[in-house]
Amino acid sequence: MNKTTFVALVGIPLLLASCIAAEQDNTECDIEAVSLHFDTPSDIFYHDYDTMMTVISSETNIEFVVRSYANVQSVPLTLRVTEGATIFIKSEDGTDVPFQNGSLVDFSDERIQRFHIVSEDKSWSRDYSISVVHEAPSEGNLFIDFEDYSLDPSGKYYQWVAPDVFTDGMWKNGNPGFKISKSSAKPLEYPSTPVAGGGPDGSACLKLETCDTGPFGKMVNMRLASGSMFNGIFDVGNALTDALKATQFGTPYLHKPIMMRGWFKFEPGSVFQDRMGNPIEGVIDEPDAYVVLYRNEDESGNKIQLDGNDVLSSPYIIGKGRLPHHYNADGTDQLTANPIHGLTSEWQEVTIPVVYTTEPDPTILQNKGYSIILGFASSWGGAYFKGAIGSKFCIDNIELFCE
Repeated sequence: MNKTTFVALVGIPLLLASCIAAEQDNTECDIEAVSLHFDTPSDIFYHDYDTMMTVISSETNIEFVVRSYANVQSVPLTLRVTEGATIFIKSEDGTDVPFQNGSLVDFSDERIQRFHIVSEDKSWSRDYSISVVHEAPSEGNLFIDFEDYSLDPSGKYYQWVAPDVFTDGMWKNGNPGFKISKSSAKPLEYPSTPVAGGGPDGSACLKLETCDTGPFGKMVNMRLASGSMFNGIFDVGNALTDALKATQFGTPYLHKPIMMRGWFKFEPGSVFQDRMGNPIEGVIDEPDAYVVLYRNEDESGNKIQLDGNDVLSSPYIIGKGRLPHHYNADGTDQLTANPIHGLTSEWQEVTIPVVYTTEPDPTILQNKGYSIILGFASSWGGAYFKGAIGSKFCIDNIELFCE
């Protein structure tokens, strides 16, 4: 072995040691999942899987819903956090106390427990709240007027309070994703906005508009954003990598919906375009409105949550009502110059009946084995980034009738 070779070989472990020493501590400080432990989960929750909740990156308020009679005074709690992060629980005087996973936490009287997560490198931290609430009785029928809205904490876009029967009490839409693509937009330039005094009765209504997402949207091949509103989860952290999967629909429901009725008006944009932004002549954009009831647990007891891929086609759907469209032989929406939904630029009341392929099982229904979806969009192909920029779908005074 010559001298040069020896020096090179000796240098290899020194180089590796240098790389290891240079590796930086983790800067992330997120809660990734929360678990509550009960010996008999079915006495507390409607499903065994409800004891664990995955936390999306944009969420800091975590809420579990339990049966009305559940005792949650002393609950073992486990948090999965990003690698190297340290967990602190806030004491009553506001000081941080180190938290050990599996420790007993008092969630009685719907008290909110606050946690402080500090990154491995100690430079970053994030605050979370965790609570356990008892389910309130529900009459089933809903009336939704979209009048309870406000700007989000960033002041960039509007958000709406949802009926109490929706687990987290908030409507979801694509506004947070639009913020990423067009951060310069003003609140009333977003796809989902309120119109004060614009409803058929002079109250506020909801306006959904298909909007151009600008240069950034073009770069990621998401050239338009359909205005939308639905109950469920929107994981903005995954909106750019898998928009269909990031949009998760539905919340458990105790009743059988039979009809949705509401006031609608619609003006299509002038040019329908495909995902690549190419205009398609002879096609008129159409809105979407639907109510869906689906089985939220499979044969093995695993959770089912529909997303943008199967929200209207999943085999677990047992009942569906939708604004009329023309369909292709495979059941997909048909591109057409002759819409049949009948909506115009004038307000009109529309009734959408729910048709069942399978009747809900009463026992499963009583145990929240089905989930309901209420969904609205200004472009029915918006989930696939197809539609006409400028399409406007206004909605107000939605009523859901149940047996």
